[in-house]
Amino acid sequence: MISSNDCTAIESIMCRTERGSPMISVLICDDDYLFLNTLTDLVTEAFRKMNVKVKVRSYSNAEDIGKPILNSCDIALLDVEFNVKKYTGLDIARQLRSVRPDAVIIFVTNYISYAVAGYEVRAFRYLLKEEVSQQLENYLRAALDEISLRRETMKLSVNGEVIDVPLDNILYIESEGHMVVVHTVSVSKKQSAKQYRYYASLQKVEGQLVARGFLRIHKSYLANMKHIQKLQYSKATLYNGDVLPVSERNYSTLKSKYLIWKGK
Repeated sequence: MISSNDCTAIESIMCRTERGSPMISVLICDDDYLFLNTLTDLVTEAFRKMNVKVKVRSYSNAEDIGKPILNSCDIALLDVEFNVKKYTGLDIARQLRSVRPDAVIIFVTNYISYAVAGYEVRAFRYLLKEEVSQQLENYLRAALDEISLRRETMKLSVNGEVIDVPLDNILYIESEGHMVVVHTVSVSKKQSAKQYRYYASLQKVEGQLVARGFLRIHKSYLANMKHIQKLQYSKATLYNGDVLPVSERNYSTLKSKYLIWKGK
């Protein structure tokens, strides 16, 4: 388990703060100390250019990352594999995800082949080290947009109780008679996925969420495009393995909207 040390190790940790607003907390971990220094400088400069106040904590040793650091982390840039195999970026990401479900995780790596493994921790992007200088600022801008989206919630009235469900955690919403069922992801291994039922029409819910990345793929299903792995003529496969029906009559229009949303 990662220890509870904070910013105390001289060589493995660098804490930097730039002026601006709002305040963003960034965690960087890479056992290549020279690359860690370079990445820290690039991140600090990128946020300075965006006029965003940032606190960057950089570690070359995963064991120095304490729980208070994970609790405060908004964006994490993590190498996937370390030369010392005791910890990996995935190990750090798992611990981060357990305490900060809304944190944005970017794996900075030499190998894009780790993309599948990153689904477990809902990795936001994979950035090749050779492309850091060219792509980092774009990735960080996208991460800021993602943070805003992940902090948006949907208010549900369930059995007289008002519940805030993060939009990012919603897999899809299903029509069931005069009710809708909100299917959510499991935010950690210790917590199973939840379903929320309440009285509403899917058409009304669609009107509320269509501008936030949700697609009416079928008369009975409204899917969060972020969780769609593959959209085909008669079905949509989600990253968690769920398969939903797709309207064959509207497939061309749906595919077009999906590709536009993905930026293709």
